[in-house]
Amino acid sequence: MRGKSILIVGAVLLAGMALAAISLRHRHEPARETPRAAGAVLPAGGSDLSLPGAVRPQHLTGVGAGLTGNIDAFLVEVGQEVYQGQVLARVGSGDLESAREAAAAAVERAQEQVIRCEGVVASAVLEASRADAAAQRSRIELERVEKLFARQKSLLAAGATPRLTYQKVERDYQAARADFEAVDKAARAAHAQVDDANSQLATAKKLTEDRNRESQDAQGALDATEVQSPVDGLVVGRAGEVGRPAAEAGADLFQVATDLYAMEVPLTAPAAAAGRIRPGQSAMVLILDLQGAGLPGAVKSVDGTQVVVEFESTLPTLRPGMRADVRLKLE
Repeated sequence: MRGKSILIVGAVLLAGMALAAISLRHRHEPARETPRAAGAVLPAGGSDLSLPGAVRPQHLTGVGAGLTGNIDAFLVEVGQEVYQGQVLARVGSGDLESAREAAAAAVERAQEQVIRCEGVVASAVLEASRADAAAQRSRIELERVEKLFARQKSLLAAGATPRLTYQKVERDYQAARADFEAVDKAARAAHAQVDDANSQLATAKKLTEDRNRESQDAQGALDATEVQSPVDGLVVGRAGEVGRPAAEAGADLFQVATDLYAMEVPLTAPAAAAGRIRPGQSAMVLILDLQGAGLPGAVKSVDGTQVVVEFESTLPTLRPGMRADVRLKLE
């Protein structure tokens, strides 16, 4: 009986040791990771397909330089909205910007000279007006005294006035005449100054016209180096480098999207699924950069494994280049 008990206890101990070993083995065994497929996701059923891509606009306008020479400066960046006629870059401008600035400075100096001459003219006209008023008063006084003198002269000849009275009136007449001659001379000199000031003003205005013409020519030469946007839109691409010939970029120095509502996503489909995708087929475009916002779309074209899905954007914040996940139901 005692030997049987010993056997039972031994069996229990062996079983416990075996269970401990199994537990320890599972505790140290590394967890197996479930593999994740990259790119296209094709469920086992084969009816749905998910493809990654990036949003791009359907309508693009290429802007070439149309000029010879090196790119001097880019004035807009990719992602910037532009308007028709806005300057995007300068090509082959060389020293034309400095020439334009110098011409503009010359215009300012000429205009300042015109302003100064206009001030001189205004001052001269005011002085001439004052001289004319003084001359008018002096003339009236002279005419008054001249009449008195003529009367006294007649009375003296008739012996009807004292000589002292006559002589006093004569002295008054001579003084009035001298005063008028001096004031009249000053008035004529004032008008001569007005004429001289007007002559200087005319010369300054002519110089300003010449400087304006030179400035316009300099601006025109500089404008001829500008690459302008032909449309309103969003810059989505830019080629070339500053200092390199603009001709290297061809007709796509800039790419401007003209309609941010008409968008599309280019996709690469697995060869096994490409044959089951048809133009016009419905699709769902999930914009990953906008927290997976979904927009309905349709297959625009299929060329081998290259698929383009078009859709209409209703999201003001959606921009070209954003990541998208396109869901297709295979036929």
